[in-house]
Amino acid sequence: MIPRIEEITPEKFKEVFRKIIELKEKAGLKALLDNPPDLFDRAKLYGTQYRNGSWNWASNIWSRSAANTVVIERDEDVKYEHKLLMVRVLEHILAQGPLIKVDGYVGKPGTRVQMHATVYVDPQFPDLAYRWKQLVYPAPPDEKPDAEVFVVPHYLGNPKIPGKDKLLMVMRFPHHYFTIITMSSYQGEVKKAVLTHWIFHVYQRGCTGEHAALREFTVKRADGTWKRVVACFWGLTGTGKSTHGFYIWTPENAKKYIKEFGVNPLEYVKDQVIKNDDIVAICPEEDRVIGSEKGSWTKTEDLTPEQVALWRAATSSRALHENTEFDENGNPCFEGKLFQYFGMPNRNARSVLYLEDTGYFDGDIESTGPLTTAVFLTPGYFTDFAWVKITDPAFAAKVLADGRTIGHPAQAKEVIGRVRYVARYALPFNMGVPSTAHVVRFYEYLKKRAEKGEPVEVYQFNTTGRIIAKYKWAEKKLGNKVIMAPEPILVEKNGVPKAVGGTRPSIEETEFFLLQACRGAVKYKPHPVWGEKVLVPAEVPGIKPDRLRELDPTTYVTMEEFKALLKAQVEESKYWLDKNCPGLPKEIYQAMDFEA
Repeated sequence: MIPRIEEITPEKFKEVFRKIIELKEKAGLKALLDNPPDLFDRAKLYGTQYRNGSWNWASNIWSRSAANTVVIERDEDVKYEHKLLMVRVLEHILAQGPLIKVDGYVGKPGTRVQMHATVYVDPQFPDLAYRWKQLVYPAPPDEKPDAEVFVVPHYLGNPKIPGKDKLLMVMRFPHHYFTIITMSSYQGEVKKAVLTHWIFHVYQRGCTGEHAALREFTVKRADGTWKRVVACFWGLTGTGKSTHGFYIWTPENAKKYIKEFGVNPLEYVKDQVIKNDDIVAICPEEDRVIGSEKGSWTKTEDLTPEQVALWRAATSSRALHENTEFDENGNPCFEGKLFQYFGMPNRNARSVLYLEDTGYFDGDIESTGPLTTAVFLTPGYFTDFAWVKITDPAFAAKVLADGRTIGHPAQAKEVIGRVRYVARYALPFNMGVPSTAHVVRFYEYLKKRAEKGEPVEVYQFNTTGRIIAKYKWAEKKLGNKVIMAPEPILVEKNGVPKAVGGTRPSIEETEFFLLQACRGAVKYKPHPVWGEKVLVPAEVPGIKPDRLRELDPTTYVTMEEFKALLKAQVEESKYWLDKNCPGLPKEIYQAMDFEA
């Protein structure tokens, strides 16, 4: 039934899987629980119901296993270790009880980016199947899927990744349209597996799949006219993508704006809608942004009632939590004080949320118009202003290609607090075609929109970074080359390394800047190094000039030091571009170059 290790191939894996199902059924055995109606009841056996009616499950690993994941683009790259794990998974499926099978459409049904995904889950983990199914649209169980995911969260004598000292846990085969997940029962592993296939699916249909949230609102511009804003927010876990993607101005938080800025945002904003939280498709032909999921699986650590839409959904009795602790009353708690992971306070509480429960979802995950506003959440320590506007499409494409960010506990323990370059803020979720292809397609879209006289307004926000954190110059090895680069001085707080010194904008300050920028009320000046390519706010009505100076890195360092910091950043970014985004057009690759 199961071939020898040396005979297995990706295509044969799928073939043998179907033979196993057929064999069991011919023998009168149950091989699959096909979208079982009692799935939630099965999942409840492994969960804890909190006093407000919601449920919580704990995963054996509390972050995605990016370092234990391989993407195999060509059959000739399949090694012995890959074959061994494929065989072990088949052996387990043959011996195990019936797999849970769930089907769903990712991408708005009826659009060009609709994708049918089938997820097979080991029967001991019904919560994974149930929670994923809540995120997507129903799909016919008997329809041929576009992508399949096999979820067996057990240790199967896993080999190490060839050439590395890391266990092989997850394998993706983009051109055979399936993923295998082992060892991890983290919900994000399932969700991201499907969305990784969707990003490739989206590209094949002429769009680009982006790791971004989607939100809309209508704003009263400085000239008195009203404009519909279709805004996407790019960013990795922990950078504020959900915070800003779900942000709503309300009568309650408006009081804070009136007190701090002397402005009531509700006088300038109406018809606020949340569209999608995580991965979207930007489709040039339709000139629309199309969401991937009808629900949200989002980080809820440090969540407070001030984040109205997220709070409503996360405290709903329908929320499906993961690694989310409880308070003294038995209700969900997002403070991160009770649960621990590897001896540290939990920093990765997650929840499956129904967008309807936010109170600001209109039932449609497709934008009502073309993208108007692109926001890159690029936290940094050394060179970043709080907010800048990017006017050069090539420069904007370079920011996207870089995907510069700061490691968060939800990403991986070894990268916490470190500056990272994660192409398109989506590198672990990209496959099938190089990240370069997506970047170039987005660049062409920006140029086309500019030529039509309808340019996309592009911004870069420093959300969770610092404006000039404490740092030291140190040697940094980039391949065969050694450069001098700034390194943040990190201090552990509650077991989490954090940068010290500097300042950063509050959520309200950033959202207030966004409001005034979309109104056309911000006055800009050229960036001190990049000139007219990048504009720095010179005046934001409602924000005091002294505060703007505090959010300007050149307030704290000389221009000579600032240029040295930027030089090191540009040099390191090119090293990572060569690895993560090879073959970029020259105008993008060199967009940040400047004369010292």
